[in-house]
Amino acid sequence: MTVLRHLLQPLWEISSEPVVITGDERDPGERRILYVNRAFTDMTGYSGEEAVGQPSNFLHGLLTDPAAVQRSEEHLVTGDLREYVLQHYRKNGSTFQCTITRAPLVDLDGTSEHLISIYKTAPEQGSKAVEPVPQSSTVSHTVSRSSLKCRNGKLPEHLPSHPELDALRELWDEVRSTKALPNRADFTLDVLARWVAHISIAVVLPDGRFQFRLFGSELSNVYGRDLTGCFLDELTPHDLWTVVTEDYREVVSIGEPLFAPISVSKGRWFSEVSRLLLPLSGNGKVRFVMAADYQRILR
Repeated sequence: MTVLRHLLQPLWEISSEPVVITGDERDPGERRILYVNRAFTDMTGYSGEEAVGQPSNFLHGLLTDPAAVQRSEEHLVTGDLREYVLQHYRKNGSTFQCTITRAPLVDLDGTSEHLISIYKTAPEQGSKAVEPVPQSSTVSHTVSRSSLKCRNGKLPEHLPSHPELDALRELWDEVRSTKALPNRADFTLDVLARWVAHISIAVVLPDGRFQFRLFGSELSNVYGRDLTGCFLDELTPHDLWTVVTEDYREVVSIGEPLFAPISVSKGRWFSEVSRLLLPLSGNGKVRFVMAADYQRILR
């Protein structure tokens, strides 16, 4: 393969079909992108620098069918070469259906350490855009998250809180006492020891952006990687993180806790997560947003 690499990469560059090269790890969340061609950039809006290093499923989102992803992974294990169609997300948050052909990239000695995927935009059924998920009294994992927010009062049965979130809210109220807001310094790692693996803390920057300064180890399993140091408005998929950022802005605006459950796609399945956002003061105003995320208890 060493001799061919210098030839093949230019061929991929001039290909009209988007091409992606990844590792061949079993878990798609661990399978990182090593190369994308110019056609991939044109299709998705992501530059090569933005795509390389991302997990292979980073174009997936709430409308990506986890069952179809699971079938594609099963076919990959058995060596059964098939095309499959998935809903994907561009950098600007728009969606498109894509037909993907994926196979091992075999070296001259017959071994393979990489996968090659060739993408082709697929027409929507009936040449119509995907219809939005209808709003109803039953909340599914594809419903717009803005409809899932609950501040006070009794929570709907299909949007349960979590005992650990309830306990953390009680602690926040106790620390606040008669103050307008608890201070960030009140919540040391010792105080948060019970919850720390599930805790994230984002600083509110002067320009209104949010940056994670702490990201618990259990959260890395839910969201796919450690997001410490990341800006919320730079994370993907953009449809998910845009709504999350709106939640953070609302907490800054109201200065009160916000219960904001969320559905996170991990490629093969959805993680139903109960989330509590808590404002913290650093200068008399909301300077930090502390969030706790727990796998949702289904009743």
